[in-house]
Amino acid sequence: MKSSKYFLSVIFSLLFITFQLKSQESAPTGGRGGQRPEGGEMPKIGTIKGKVVDSETNEPLMFASVVLFSERDSTMISGAIADEKGFFEIKETPPGRFYLSISFVGYPTKLVNSIRITFRETEYDAGIIKIEPGAAMLSGVTVEAARTLMETGLDRRVINVGQELTAAGGSGLEIMQNIPSVAVDFEGNISLRGSTNVTILIDGRPATLTGLSGSEALEQIPAEMIERVEIITNPSVRYDPDGTSGIINVVLKKERKPGYNGMISLNASTNHRYSGSINLNYRINKVNIFANYSMRTHNNDGFGYSLRTSFLPNADTTYLYQDMDFLSKMNSHNAQIGFDYQINKFNQLTISTSYNNWLRDMDDISEYSLYNANQVNNLFRREADSGMNSSGMSYALNYRRTYEEKFRELNTELVFNNRNMLRNEDNIQQYFTNDFNTPSARPNDLDKTNSEGKNWMASIQTDYIHPLSKDSKIETGFRGIIRNQDSDFSFFNFNNTTQIWDNNANYSNHFIYSEQTYALYGIYSRMLGLWSLQAGLRLEQAIVDGLLKTTDQKIDKQYFSYFPSLHLRRNFENNQAMQISYSKRINRPHHRNMNPFVRYNSEYDISYGNPDLDPEYIHSFELGYTKFWETTTLNPSIFYRNTQGMVTQYRILNEEGVTVTTFENLNRGISYGIELVATQTIFKLWRVNATLSYFRNIIQGGGAQMDIENDSYSYSARVVNNINLPKGWNIQVNGHYRSPVVMLQGEMKAMYSADIGLRKNFLNNNATVTMRVSDIFNTQKFSMYNYGDYFTMESERKRTSRMVFVGFTYRINDYDRRRERSRRDSEDSRDNVNDMDDF
Repeated sequence: MKSSKYFLSVIFSLLFITFQLKSQESAPTGGRGGQRPEGGEMPKIGTIKGKVVDSETNEPLMFASVVLFSERDSTMISGAIADEKGFFEIKETPPGRFYLSISFVGYPTKLVNSIRITFRETEYDAGIIKIEPGAAMLSGVTVEAARTLMETGLDRRVINVGQELTAAGGSGLEIMQNIPSVAVDFEGNISLRGSTNVTILIDGRPATLTGLSGSEALEQIPAEMIERVEIITNPSVRYDPDGTSGIINVVLKKERKPGYNGMISLNASTNHRYSGSINLNYRINKVNIFANYSMRTHNNDGFGYSLRTSFLPNADTTYLYQDMDFLSKMNSHNAQIGFDYQINKFNQLTISTSYNNWLRDMDDISEYSLYNANQVNNLFRREADSGMNSSGMSYALNYRRTYEEKFRELNTELVFNNRNMLRNEDNIQQYFTNDFNTPSARPNDLDKTNSEGKNWMASIQTDYIHPLSKDSKIETGFRGIIRNQDSDFSFFNFNNTTQIWDNNANYSNHFIYSEQTYALYGIYSRMLGLWSLQAGLRLEQAIVDGLLKTTDQKIDKQYFSYFPSLHLRRNFENNQAMQISYSKRINRPHHRNMNPFVRYNSEYDISYGNPDLDPEYIHSFELGYTKFWETTTLNPSIFYRNTQGMVTQYRILNEEGVTVTTFENLNRGISYGIELVATQTIFKLWRVNATLSYFRNIIQGGGAQMDIENDSYSYSARVVNNINLPKGWNIQVNGHYRSPVVMLQGEMKAMYSADIGLRKNFLNNNATVTMRVSDIFNTQKFSMYNYGDYFTMESERKRTSRMVFVGFTYRINDYDRRRERSRRDSEDSRDNVNDMDDF
């Protein structure tokens, strides 16, 4: 059993040392503290040695990683791996003052300070270094030094976006555009490996609990508040099974150091975008108080067009051309306050509350031309002026219990959220003859809408971990969640005769929707030599009720589901490992897609939901391999997904020439492919991260209204270049390309762009200035092609995407530098890089 821990430790130790040495060996140089002077390289005359043992058993911790840092500015100097007897030796060390950081799987990081190498004292013996076993023994590994841009764990990839310069001054949604395997479309929809059915978590909690969609929630979070993004393509049953392609967990920055500390950030850009945030933390004795506030305001303008060609039977071919311009203004405020209270050695309580407000105004002008080969049939301009005010409160209570028995733990969390939303829209439709300069005699059509939404959610989750031995454990838990959504939508037409607004009952609706989900799960984890095993099962009961009060149409669904998961990993010699995983997942229909109300978008475009939609079930398999060399890391993986009852948007052209959009359950969808993630260090100061995905999508129809199949191959590539320049300057250049992506009735065309960012630290690294240019070549646009019975449609939209951002960040008392996290942060299964499962 011990050998598997040691081999696992070798893998993480070599990964840590190799990455850190290569990422920092080009750091700025000075004349003291282990750095070489500008005039030349200091002679490497010193040797540092010692022995690493377990503090309780005094057994050697073979293959522990030992890293040497400069005491002056924490620059990494060198490193070593302890041998089978726990001994290590770091040779060719320059004169200076240093400290050691010793890491081993299952143990907290140990620091050894006040190490000095001089021309007289060329050897330093650290003696026997004892490390106490930590609570991560059955969970994973915690690294305290500077992180690489990307890390890999058993079931996830971790992108440390604190080093992401090309999103500085932006939002969490812009961060997503720079994450491997992730894409963001024109409407802000996030997709993972080509699927938009992905679950977004924020600090381990579903973003939708705020009452907003995942993309809306991310748009309100400043990029500077995000510490890392975790991509979990095959989650264990500990997580909710929602999401076809997996989970994206956004982890926000936290601080738990004694005393007070904080961080202030200010950002501005062209196109009137401004943001700011402040994070404060104060820890004294048993109490830790934290608070943060952020605001964002920005404009978002653009233009686009669409062309629909209709060829109905026994009718002339007609064309509907739409030319559009839009301007959106958004203003958001977010605030949170809370505290941790360490009741005693084994009990901790955390209470927090947050508030957010989101204001958005949008002006949209569209000109429509309906014509055939001989004449123009209809010309009109539709101007829409809309506004939205959305605000919500969230309350959370967390209780954590540990025991005398190491690694045994109980966590319980209660969450309640409520959100209110008001939206209004005023529309005027003006008609023309021949061109858009000559109004017709037809009176203008005026309409307006008022909508009010009230949502609330309550949840409880309990997780329990019980070690069976040093190499095995069981986990079990319960989750219950209740969601209620009430949406009242009113549509009014202006009567030109009576000069009053008439309520149009045909376009008004009041929809009430509730969903209850109750789940139990169990996980067994064990190490068997070089093998790591995790197997789990989750049982869920869902109850769905809906009522369209306007027509008294009801939705009543109940379904019981089971979700198994399996993760298996094998470690090999020469710094390599292989893992295979399986999970069953679910994608529940969104309540808007089930609302049967017919929504009027224009006189040529309507849409409605399908109350008969059922959940889709996904079987997901993945095989991964990891290999480390001195300057290179490769992480290829093969994945396969089979989706039964796939939910998709379906579009038809009716006999009146109106496009009708609804949703259907298909027979199935199949997606499989290969993904390669590589990191290469070049010339010591240049590090390249590259991701290449190549996959096939097969979508098979067969719903109530269709019998369609589409099949295509797609690929995407992303390259991130990080260059360390002298005197603390850093530059980052990103480029990405996504090939056309197939849909049931068409494809999304290729998209590509490039960004560049620059960063400079000063004031003893407490202050940072950033500058970036997004979409340098102004190539980012969203183009689509759709088709169906009797119609084809092409469309394109372009936002102002080339912008210049500048930002300033100031850290109070070293906030976010070599963070001293609490045990709770280190052990949190939702935040741990390697999670559960590596021991």
